[in-house]
Amino acid sequence: MLKEIEFFFTNIEKPEINKEMKNLVTDNIIDSLDIMMLVNEIEKYYNIPLKSEFILIENFESYEAIERMIKKAIDHGK
Repeated sequence: MLKEIEFFFTNIEKPEINKEMKNLVTDNIIDSLDIMMLVNEIEKYYNIPLKSEFILIENFESYEAIERMIKKAIDHGK
């Protein structure tokens, strides 16, 4: 799933963000517009809606956090 997340960041024109980076929102590496674009990429790729309960700052702080959120959203949709 990390490759997919890398693909999402490339698609939103943030290819410099990598799996080693942390505090993406807190350190202003990504902003609310980037989060909304990531949500769009995730929804399109996995063909699932991301409910508002998943769209929290802490879910976008790192690759790992995004991965956990996606897995929860997929499980939630089953």
